[in-house]
Amino acid sequence: MAVVEAALFAAGRPLTAAEIAEATDLPARAVRGLADDLVRDYSGRGGGIEVRGFEGRYVMQVRSSVAERVKKVGPKELEAPLLRTLAIIASHQPLSQSELARMRGNKSYGHVKELEDRGLIRAEKEGRTKILTTTRSFAEYFGLDFDDPDFVRRAMKDRKRLAVTPMYRSLAERMGLDFSVVNPYKPYKNDIQKMKRLDLLVMAPGYAERAREHYSGEVIEAGVGTFTKLKESIDLIAEKATGADPAKTGSLLEEIDSLLAGYRERAGGAKPIKPLSPMIEEIALDLGISVDKGGVSAAPDYAGIEAEIQVPTHQPYEMDIIERIRERYEAILKGLAEDEDSR
Repeated sequence: MAVVEAALFAAGRPLTAAEIAEATDLPARAVRGLADDLVRDYSGRGGGIEVRGFEGRYVMQVRSSVAERVKKVGPKELEAPLLRTLAIIASHQPLSQSELARMRGNKSYGHVKELEDRGLIRAEKEGRTKILTTTRSFAEYFGLDFDDPDFVRRAMKDRKRLAVTPMYRSLAERMGLDFSVVNPYKPYKNDIQKMKRLDLLVMAPGYAERAREHYSGEVIEAGVGTFTKLKESIDLIAEKATGADPAKTGSLLEEIDSLLAGYRERAGGAKPIKPLSPMIEEIALDLGISVDKGGVSAAPDYAGIEAEIQVPTHQPYEMDIIERIRERYEAILKGLAEDEDSR
């Protein structure tokens, strides 16, 4: 396995089993088995590097879920006009420069030179024009598995550019999504530039109109106040987004089901709750705790409402999405237990 791993690392590009076999003097059949073992091994590590297999080829690359965090050491951000020209080249390649100029105007000649200087496209002379195609650096920049022009063209046509707000980063990572992070609530200049290029944005419910000032794509308002709401949001994101990892998503849903079952068992026979906000009522119902005006009062901690149980709601953005919900459920169960002990 080590020699196959070394071959993928040294190549820095996708390799077929035949190419690996030729480089390592191993039988192609053995190579496929060893490469599949590497795919599973790297998936289980959960590290920053992954080995992916697709259409008979294998590649070692930066894991897409962490690519956003290490982008400072990669190519600098592309300006929107340059990015649009690049998208046209990627979607229509091989594309002649004269045809590109017809589509994008004379400014595209300057764009081609800059994109070629950055190594994102290749411009090969053919008669009185040039034929434009994307490069390996293009595939690496956009986190694509392979750099073959046909694969890139199909991927660009099918790909939905996804972003999440900071609170949903851990959810996107757990689902194995290819995503970026933006702040649509109080956006900085770089957030505004990102939103102009997005197809899908995951954000908190009730804020879609605020994002519309700079964003015109599809919005998923993902409720994550309870485990049940979180499961519904995961199903919706998996349906709408491109590239969600079915194994990771399934494992995440199983984890949530297990946690919820455990919390409901702990809440069995608990005293009723008097919820002082709709979200607290949703949590109580998710736990199977009855709601009653004479119950133990519970309120979100941000509201400044006097209550016997204060439920944390404004937690740090970097907190794992499941831990956010667990912290709220724990606060309610602990509060009910302390109320019982005090009587």
